[in-house]
Amino acid sequence: MSTNAVHFGDKHVVVVGAGIAGLATAHHLLKQPNPPRVTIVESNDRVGGVIHASPFAGLQSVDESADAFLTRTPAAMSLAADVGLDQQLTSPARSHAYIWSNGMHPIPHNMVLGVPGSLSSIWQTPVLSASGKLRASLEQLIPSPIGRGHDNMGKAIRSRFGAQVLERLVDPLVGSIYATDTDHFSVQGMPQVAELLAQRGSLTRASHRAIQRRTEGGPIFATPLGGMSALTSAVHHSIVERGCEVLLSSPVNEIVRNEKSYVLNCGSNSIDADAIVLATPAKHTAPFMQTLDADIAAQFAHVEHASVVMIALTVPRSQWPQHLTGTGYLVPKPMQTAVTAVSFGSNKWAHWQTTDNDMILRVSLGRDGMPMHHLDDDRLLALALADLQWHLGIDVQPTHVRLTRWVESFPQYRPGHSERIDWLERTLGAVAPGIAIAGASYRGIGVPACIASAQRAASQTLTVLGS
Repeated sequence: MSTNAVHFGDKHVVVVGAGIAGLATAHHLLKQPNPPRVTIVESNDRVGGVIHASPFAGLQSVDESADAFLTRTPAAMSLAADVGLDQQLTSPARSHAYIWSNGMHPIPHNMVLGVPGSLSSIWQTPVLSASGKLRASLEQLIPSPIGRGHDNMGKAIRSRFGAQVLERLVDPLVGSIYATDTDHFSVQGMPQVAELLAQRGSLTRASHRAIQRRTEGGPIFATPLGGMSALTSAVHHSIVERGCEVLLSSPVNEIVRNEKSYVLNCGSNSIDADAIVLATPAKHTAPFMQTLDADIAAQFAHVEHASVVMIALTVPRSQWPQHLTGTGYLVPKPMQTAVTAVSFGSNKWAHWQTTDNDMILRVSLGRDGMPMHHLDDDRLLALALADLQWHLGIDVQPTHVRLTRWVESFPQYRPGHSERIDWLERTLGAVAPGIAIAGASYRGIGVPACIASAQRAASQTLTVLGS
């Protein structure tokens, strides 16, 4: 049945969570010709979830988490255009970055998230030792297993290229995106690598083919000039204008089924819903699903989440090593003590220029298996400065500091994750029809993936309402 022919005005959809997935879900629902009534309930006192920015070092907005989104998948670009931000996007001023391995080395070219696409990309990088390069070069001679074997990123890459390509190239790149340890991470959690592994034959050749298919159609990353929170703010403004009610500081305590509809108990308030979209982190969703179905709640609770700390600080330009012109660097897991990645913000973004001409750095600490968030602010700053001195060779004396803890904010896709989410969606469809899921915990962590999951959840909801 076409949604254009269905009148949803008498239906009520409640979206739980006002992060980018929840906001995008409401946006997609309200774009329909005859949209349902939509309410968002959010436990925090602001919208945006893990997308957040605040004034820093004299600038009006500096991101405290993600500072850009991928342009190669259309979901985020389309949403930005829908809410009038398409003419306010900018891209990194520079594109090269480094890996720190007893010194700063450029990330090799001709790679797909660290997977080499040529012998030259293996042999020309100082990141790998001679023995590591030799082992990686043998990849093209190793028969590929039927079905590519196991759903474990670390095992899959190590079996093809050896330990050094995994630990010094793939793990820093994948791990920095997901705050993960690739030895405990699902292949399916990184679609670009999963696509390579699904092909028969050499991974090097598969990576080479993927690189050749890339089109020179513009920059890889984009962000609003006002920072990533400008996107969530614009979507929020758009859905409110379309009639969406957004209830902040309204945590859901339980969901109860009432014949063909549902009741969400939010403190002293009860909200009736014909359909629900759960756009909250899986671990935080589990408690209020317990009353509805214990097995479903247990599956939500099964998804683990890692915590990270983001420290923004400024370094006087007079201190800055002039040869470091890239956008930042990654630290391989065997060499990590606290810092996992550093973004040279003032190099990366032309509009991040402070009035006193300081260099803005964004320093990431902690990942899955290496929690740091429990340490106090002074200890975290001391660890960050010690690592910066080690990596950069300078005694950093920051003129501004801002510290943000993102506790249990990065879902970890363990091996078998996709199968568990398949089960969760099937079971929800059978036990709790009209409840859909969206967000980073399920089928993709990046901003475009979250928006795409929101669109899928909204479409599923409209189908149920129209049936």
